[in-house]
Amino acid sequence: MSHETTSQTHQTETAAHLTATATEAFRLGFNTYLWGYPLVLMHRTRNALIDPGRTRPGTVNTLRVVPRLLTDRDRDVVKPNNDTIYVTGWLELSDGPVSLSVPAVSRYYGLQLLDAYTDTWGYVGTRATGSEAGEYMIAGPDWSGDVPEGTTLLSSPTNTVWLLGRIVVQGPDDLDTARAIGESFRLTGPTVDVSGPSPAPSPHTVKDAGIEFFDELGAALEGNVLSADNEQLSRMAEAGIGTGKTPSREITDPAVRAALDASVAAAHSCIAASERGLSSGGGDWTYELNLGRYDGDHLLRSVVGLNALGALTAEEATYANAGCDVDGERFDGGNSYVLRFEADDLPPVDAFWSLAMYDEDDFLVSNSIDRFAIGDRTPGVEYGDDGSLEIVISHERPGSTSNWLPAPEGPFQLTLRLYIPKSTVLDGTYVVPSVRRL
Repeated sequence: MSHETTSQTHQTETAAHLTATATEAFRLGFNTYLWGYPLVLMHRTRNALIDPGRTRPGTVNTLRVVPRLLTDRDRDVVKPNNDTIYVTGWLELSDGPVSLSVPAVSRYYGLQLLDAYTDTWGYVGTRATGSEAGEYMIAGPDWSGDVPEGTTLLSSPTNTVWLLGRIVVQGPDDLDTARAIGESFRLTGPTVDVSGPSPAPSPHTVKDAGIEFFDELGAALEGNVLSADNEQLSRMAEAGIGTGKTPSREITDPAVRAALDASVAAAHSCIAASERGLSSGGGDWTYELNLGRYDGDHLLRSVVGLNALGALTAEEATYANAGCDVDGERFDGGNSYVLRFEADDLPPVDAFWSLAMYDEDDFLVSNSIDRFAIGDRTPGVEYGDDGSLEIVISHERPGSTSNWLPAPEGPFQLTLRLYIPKSTVLDGTYVVPSVRRL
């Protein structure tokens, strides 16, 4: 065999090897993004909310009360509600537990505890722990020690925890009272410096990170590795991805770099296009009863992270979503619609319910009467003589605004929230009435 032939054969073998390596890197990168997107999303969300460049930055291991109801101007987290004020706290438990103290609260409240992967692992609040005062210790996965008498231990699977609390507001004149309740909660713990880049990258642009996504994933994994993910972590290591690793700097093979870079956009497109896991809620509505606890369902976890980060588990609140009317036509503000509840068919809840308007990007919609949701606490809502309720949904202002939920000029979507739903919701027997075009 000539030297020239030998050289050509070697080049062919090398090219095939590089192609196989790049193909494998793409596959691993794709699957890693589907698995790790929520972890990076949480990491970015925390960094954005504690960014010292913000007007009112938070700090780790402290609570912050958002002093008002959220509106169309609030775009940090998708699908915010307009029913409750929020109490938020980013916990870092690597240096020890934090203590949480709550007073007796006579209205609905819930303090949701999410791990670094967006799984909800605990609650303190009306449904879970009752309305009485309580003392709690929140500890990380590696902590061991004595729990003070009269204190309940809450053990987190990860050192990063998002405490996301909600306190219902009964009406415009009730905001100060709700705020005072939030300010009476107490959280104390170690001072931990987890400062990130400033300005912090937006949680809404993770898909644009390319290969640097895997650098962010390596940082987010610090202190947040779950034993259940050992097999996933082992596969990731084959592509140079893992805790503390920075593939954008450590990987030099151009084919592998290009494959990892391309895998991010491809995987995000898969998440954005997926409606997997949604179960029928009747008519034009869908709802998911597995939100918040994913049991290894990584795609569903990522889909929910993208569209409803911080969503409550079904027993705390069930979310019914609609993007089209009963005839399958997409909602558009150029049309008018009605949602009618018969007297015996109102949303079955033990707390309260609301119907919220969102644009195509999952944010609340600006409108002329500053009404972002309508529900059982909305002042002035009119019921029929038979106890029925009709909600008018349109961009054009109707003759009476009592039962009007304003829509944008173009496409929109609806979310019906049922807080502490009754069993007929959780077992699927309650059917949400269909939205009909007028």
